[in-house]
Amino acid sequence: MIYFNATLNGEQLVINKDNPIHIEIPTKQKKQGMSAYKGIRDANGNMNWVEPKPLLENYLIPVDLNLLDLLPEGFQSEVEKGMPYKKYATATKELTDSLYYILSVSNGSELVKDFVNTNLNEPYYNKNKKVINGKYTKQSYQVITDTSRIISDSAAVSKTNCGIDPAIIKVLKSKKYQNTLISTKEFEARIKVIFKTCNNSVLEIYTKNIGRNLYELDSLAEIAVMETKYSHDFHNFYLQKLTNVKGSEKYSELLKGYYDKQLAKIKSDLETAKEKVVGRLNKKNEEAEKVTDDYRKLLWEREKYRMETYGFNWTETGWINVDTGTIPKTWGPQRLEITIQNSKQFDRVYTYIVYTTIKSLYRLNTDNNELFYVGNNEDKKMLMPKHSIAFSIAIAYKGETPFLAIQQFETGTNEQFTLLPEISTKDKIKATLKSYDRYAKENQISVDLKYMDKFFIEQTRQKALLKESEFIRRLWYIAYPCCPQPNTVDEVSPK
Repeated sequence: MIYFNATLNGEQLVINKDNPIHIEIPTKQKKQGMSAYKGIRDANGNMNWVEPKPLLENYLIPVDLNLLDLLPEGFQSEVEKGMPYKKYATATKELTDSLYYILSVSNGSELVKDFVNTNLNEPYYNKNKKVINGKYTKQSYQVITDTSRIISDSAAVSKTNCGIDPAIIKVLKSKKYQNTLISTKEFEARIKVIFKTCNNSVLEIYTKNIGRNLYELDSLAEIAVMETKYSHDFHNFYLQKLTNVKGSEKYSELLKGYYDKQLAKIKSDLETAKEKVVGRLNKKNEEAEKVTDDYRKLLWEREKYRMETYGFNWTETGWINVDTGTIPKTWGPQRLEITIQNSKQFDRVYTYIVYTTIKSLYRLNTDNNELFYVGNNEDKKMLMPKHSIAFSIAIAYKGETPFLAIQQFETGTNEQFTLLPEISTKDKIKATLKSYDRYAKENQISVDLKYMDKFFIEQTRQKALLKESEFIRRLWYIAYPCCPQPNTVDEVSPK
């Protein structure tokens, strides 16, 4: 029993006879011979049920396709968790559908393919450096620490018969399927079970036979999943003995051949859209590689300058022996670590050592943007002038605001010290670094900082793509629930 009424500003309304209200009441089991009765109260308040009207024929009633939920369970909520996403602040229907459809051709792995490692420094102290035929390789300049990860094959996943192809759902959401059994609440109930079977052929029992009664298709689906736990669900659907929408034969004839053609077209369109994205990503990766190539050349010149400075000139012919000798060297391997206070408040920090006696520059390495060290993360030492005046310079950024710290020290006497960057301006930093602009290009901090700016932009791009890739991957496993999920997935982080 229900009570239904409608008023506007207190005025009684009536129902348009040509556009009646359609009412459905849920039931676990549909009975034959049911009628709808009009209720009228008598003067004593008793309810009399009169004017019985037989229920509509056992036709399915189509609804607006856009009102149906034809997505896997949990997909919408996972999209909402991923907000904001690009230009979207909330998970609109347009965004949710597009994210689902693209999973037909992408699992997000192409977003993190061919990243360029921008964590570079001089190879001489790199414990992982590779030397081939007496020459450094690209990898020689990369600083890979024990706490970092690189993009691994575990980021890639495959889909082989382990979920319903989202492209099929995109076909079914087209206007062509409005007023067919696809646009009914009954089909919506079935698609939720079909998603769990992960079997496209079960879905196509319904999509390729829309002229047949629904209970017939339920029987075929039950047979198709007979060896699974879902056969019981389709058997219960079959017992409902539901038929089809009125005029189903007409729609069946009109849609002959449409499904396969449209599915092929949608797959092709999705692949084309994916290729465009990949093309743009490849271009960005190539641009980043060009910058790193230039920077590697600068690092080579920087290292070459310093190591030649530690060499010697010779004017005699004959035997030459290079050894420690009896004369003390003015340079040697020494440790140096610098801690940046309040480092967590900064988006990025760069720390340099300037050896003024030889006009040489070295940018320190770091694993956490707090502790900076010369050499590598095990030795933390490098060749440097002994007991010479040098300067440590830290330049940090919070957004666009720069911070600066500078300290003079004597090499070999203080292996550890702390710097506290204080708020500054671009002009003040430029003035501070001006005295080093007379050095060779490879030893100018201002030149190095320009590369750091470019690398920061690239690292920010990579982080955004990594986040997007992880988001897409989570959605992918909802769309393809029967695909094996790795027990553990390596962390991925831009370099």
